[in-house]
This record gives sequence, C-alpha cells and structure tokens, in this order.
Amino acid sequence: MAGAGSMIEVAAAVIVRGGRVLVARRARPASLAGMWEFPGGKLERGETGQEALAREIVEELDLRVEVGGVLGSSLRVPPGEAAADLRLTAYAARPADQDQEPRLVDGTHDELRWVTAGELPSLELAPLDVPLVEGAVAFLDAPDDHLR
Repeated sequence: MAGAGSMIEVAAAVIVRGGRVLVARRARPASLAGMWEFPGGKLERGETGQEALAREIVEELDLRVEVGGVLGSSLRVPPGEAAADLRLTAYAARPADQDQEPRLVDGTHDELRWVTAGELPSLELAPLDVPLVEGAVAFLDAPDDHLR
C-alpha cells in the first residue's frame, strides 16, 4: 500500500505527425473505458519520463518515438489516506519513423485516432488528460519549439 505523501508518476506522449496528434481510447480499467487519452504509462523506479514513454509506447502501440520536452502536467489527489497521489506529465513526441503506423498491442486501448487540435475538445478525454490539451495544442501549433 502506498503511504501518505507518495506520488505515482505517469508520463503521457503527445505524439504529433502531419499536424495531428495521436489519441487512444481506453479499453480498461472500467473507470476509464471509452475515454480518450494521450498514450503512456507509469514510470518504473529510476526511469525518466522520456525513458518510460519510449518503453511504454512500444509496449502499447508498437511504435518507436522520439520524446522531447514537457508540455504540461496534471495532478490527482484522491480523498482519503490510502490512495497515492498521481501526477501525469505530458511530453512532446513524434514517431521515429514517420511512415510507421501505431497499432493496438496489449489491450490497454481499443481504438487509435490521429486528430487535429480542433477535434481534441470534442473528445471525451480522461479527467487527467483534459488539462494537458492546452499544451498539446501549443505543440501542434509550433512543433519545432518542442522537438529539435
């Protein structure tokens, strides 16, 4: 059980290609099923956000990505002592190979979509991903500012 004051660190990749960003629809857990998110996952001990994303995106989407700077973060502080706080940090990313298509691998997600900045607000996003949209849109507007 995580003690008070512990923080679960989760990284999300805002993967941009051709003026669109990749979003993935959660298949599980039930509380998030059907909601869209920027794909990613928990950091393992000693991992940076960039390292975690390089690993997680291959595991979930069979896609190698180049990860850049931080675009924003959001925090979940659950009620009660038992549950750990969770911080979701979004990073700029792009496919290492622009021609490679991501694919659903491990059952975390049931649909993938490349969407424009204008389409993002119309999606039912997971609650922690909603605050990340602003950074994602800024990245879409000026990708070279975040990835060199």
